[in-house]
Amino acid sequence: MSGKSVRERFMRCFVGMERYSRWAAWAMVALYVLQAIAGMAVGAYLLSLPVTVGTVALMVLTALFIGTRLRGLNNIVHECCHSTFSGHREDNVRIGKFCSALLTGCFRQYKDDHLSHHAHLGDYAHDAELAVIEKFRLHDPLTLKTILRHFVTPLFGRHLPAYSGINFSRDDGRFWFGVKIAFLVAIAVFSVFYPLVSIFFVLIPLFYVFPTLNFWTDCLDHAGLVGSDDELTASRNVLAPAPIRLLFFPRNDCFHLVHHLFPQVPARHLDKAHEALCADPDYAAKPMAARPAHLGFANMLSGSLAPLQTVDAGK
Repeated sequence: MSGKSVRERFMRCFVGMERYSRWAAWAMVALYVLQAIAGMAVGAYLLSLPVTVGTVALMVLTALFIGTRLRGLNNIVHECCHSTFSGHREDNVRIGKFCSALLTGCFRQYKDDHLSHHAHLGDYAHDAELAVIEKFRLHDPLTLKTILRHFVTPLFGRHLPAYSGINFSRDDGRFWFGVKIAFLVAIAVFSVFYPLVSIFFVLIPLFYVFPTLNFWTDCLDHAGLVGSDDELTASRNVLAPAPIRLLFFPRNDCFHLVHHLFPQVPARHLDKAHEALCADPDYAAKPMAARPAHLGFANMLSGSLAPLQTVDAGK
């Protein structure tokens, strides 16, 4: 069964899935912003304590947590570019631009690149998202060596030119460009008065942790599958335990295969769409669609590397 046939068989099942109301959409954005601010407050408190192994470990975990909340905002940007976040179409644009400004990006450029990713998945000549990271060779078959390479790459910062930095484009309009500049000025002023808090719990999460999580997520989504002619085998779902999903895959980001098959499905319903698809024996038989993540790691530990090319989280 191909991705095309799956869409034809299930398209009607997923029509009209509810998007957030205007107030609920903005409340969701506020939730992630407040979580990031709360993480900064916790980080400031930890910096006031004596330096011990325990406090350093908690500071690292706090910076990581803030990075995951930024991932949540990024996932909202992603959903807004598909107009599936808010039931009000214009709010998808406003929210997308607002969250992009907070992440120092550009919504219009992100949308253009991402829609090319859906239209030309895995085609480096036309898939603008994957073309930027072609040098990381996500198209290589998964072996222990390539898995270790994907894991180690961010530890040396090699991914940062492609995943980090400030986008000074004015393509989102003067107002949102001003919001972005105001946010950057606020960070600079904050850094003057609270330099350590800024370094450890603003700059590192925004310009290192967040990009690193994005790189690893791209690897989980597509590594070893880039170049597949069928969308059903070109992406993965990552069926990790619920706490892992909530922290590292906010807003159902773990159902990437479902999203590529049905980009019109709001993220809040991707889990329901996956459950419906699993009733189809052909979809359920695809390891990258329905095999739990721990089985992929088990294959790694047992030295059975061949199945890793189709296992959803042995990536």
